[in-house]
Amino acid sequence: MSFALRHHYRFPVFSPVRDEVELRNGYGTVTNLSHAGWRLHGNLPVNIGDVCSLKVRLEKRKWVYVSAGIVRWVYAEACGIETVVMDDEAQKQLNNYNIQERVRAL
Repeated sequence: MSFALRHHYRFPVFSPVRDEVELRNGYGTVTNLSHAGWRLHGNLPVNIGDVCSLKVRLEKRKWVYVSAGIVRWVYAEACGIETVVMDDEAQKQLNNYNIQERVRAL
């Protein structure tokens, strides 16, 4: 796997996720996130370039929906997904979560 310099902070998390690719459903765990993407480990085989949707639980009873994401890399059961389409409410939830995590890290 190649090294990529990122211009945004990634937050370590351990959150359940449900994903869908081409009408196939799967589940797994998000292990880190940023405003631009997600690293997840799951049971659904994906390929680079696949378009998927995600439902991620960041807090108790609060789910964030990603309408469309593109698989950017795959390594074993892990993959990186770039967020492409997310509604305003989901983006607001994600931003609030990221701010809370930054404060906790201080």
